[in-house]
Amino acid sequence: MMPDEKINAAARHLIAQRDAVAPYERLPEALRPADLDAAYAVQAQVLHLREQAGRHLGGWKIGCTTRQMQQIMGLPGPAYGVVLADCIFTSPAEFSLAYTVAPIAECEIAMRIASDVPARKDGHDAASIALHVGACMAAIELAEARYPDRKLLTPPELVADDVFQRAIILGPEVTAWRDVDLQAAVGRTMIAGELVGEGKGRDVMDDPLNALAWLADALAQAGSCLKAGQIVLTGAIVNAAPVQQGQTAVCSVDGLGAARLTIV
Repeated sequence: MMPDEKINAAARHLIAQRDAVAPYERLPEALRPADLDAAYAVQAQVLHLREQAGRHLGGWKIGCTTRQMQQIMGLPGPAYGVVLADCIFTSPAEFSLAYTVAPIAECEIAMRIASDVPARKDGHDAASIALHVGACMAAIELAEARYPDRKLLTPPELVADDVFQRAIILGPEVTAWRDVDLQAAVGRTMIAGELVGEGKGRDVMDDPLNALAWLADALAQAGSCLKAGQIVLTGAIVNAAPVQQGQTAVCSVDGLGAARLTIV
């Protein structure tokens, strides 16, 4: 296991990088997590230090939910990242380039957790986790292509850095989400008025609820759990699309409305 002092040093390095809002440098070689356990330990320490500074956990993102993305990123399965409460915004949202570096929009289905999710002996599934979902909504994950050469990153480095997460922009909450076929729902990303991609809810682990169940089990294994009020991004329906200064990204999901992000 990675020594505590190296976990702390790696976390402080990542915080400094994020706060600088500039292209990132990789963790120094001596501070790079060697495996996913060490990566999640660094991720947790980043959150701990943020909380000590007065910031709070707002939810989670699930990344690499398709085999294609897992192969590209070199991960054995999905991965999760932390979302801070002050990085969750309501659509429409505007961000300047002083806030984000190399912004990317990802169309996703977000879910608001209505009740704490206890560990389940045989693990959660779509049916069991659905009982804890209060609302669904179309959302944009504002991710970042923040490393000049992402191909140099190891999978644990990717996870330690919250899988490129920067912020969430939420569309209107839909409490009658059970009336929506989440698997068949089509998501679309428009950039500057042009359609750049679309996909279906089932592209995320066959059902976005499966992704949420996976996260609940992963957090339980780590000694944590999903909490009431948290927001979870269940994974990209549409391939990530860069957003340039002066452009607006609109991500919509059938039955769940749309979220809008402008880079100014």
